Amino acid sequence: MSKKSKIISIILVIIFIIAIVLTGIRGLNVDLNYARGTSILFDIGQQFNTKDVEDIAREVWPEGQIIVQKVEVYDETVLIKVSGVNDDQLTELANKINEKYGLELTAEDLTVQYNSNVQIRDIVSPYIVPLLISIALIVVYYSIRFRGVREILDLLIKLIFAAGILFSIYAITRLPIDVLTMPIGMLVFAGVTIYVTVKHESGKLAK
Repeated sequence: MSKKSKIISIILVIIFIIAIVLTGIRGLNVDLNYARGTSILFDIGQQFNTKDVEDIAREVWPEGQIIVQKVEVYDETVLIKVSGVNDDQLTELANKINEKYGLELTAEDLTVQYNSNVQIRDIVSPYIVPLLISIALIVVYYSIRFRGVREILDLLIKLIFAAGILFSIYAITRLPIDVLTMPIGMLVFAGVTIYVTVKHESGKLAK
């Protein structure tokens, strides 16, 4: 390993350690669709723009994530997801919705549902079996193609580093873990595999 590679490896290891420590202290940031939160459901009775309702919700909950969705067949019912809610916020929301759409809603007209958080393992688990199968097939291919363990170890080490970098990005930047996290991880996995394989193929042809 060259001096430059050693320095890069040391820097990456330090970043991984920082990411692990931060995760232990504050955990990972999970998208509101998967985190513990509160859903507020109510009927507007007319077509509406989700951006308008989101702006209203943002006035009531100026901090934190907010998700606004249309539900039901005629898109006249709104679902607002927030991290938490109290009676004063429900009353304020009803008043602002009334002012915007000419309604007479009260806090009691808003259906409140408390959502439990989804474990991160539940997001990851559907991808575990396909990932293990892919790794097994790659190892078999490398065993036949290169007839040695050096290339296999090189690929596995780079995959581990790539996974560590991706994890560190989410842990340090507080990027929310959402429905795109695992597909992004699979794309990174595929990209690293293709890059390393092409590199070894070029080296084999050059001999």
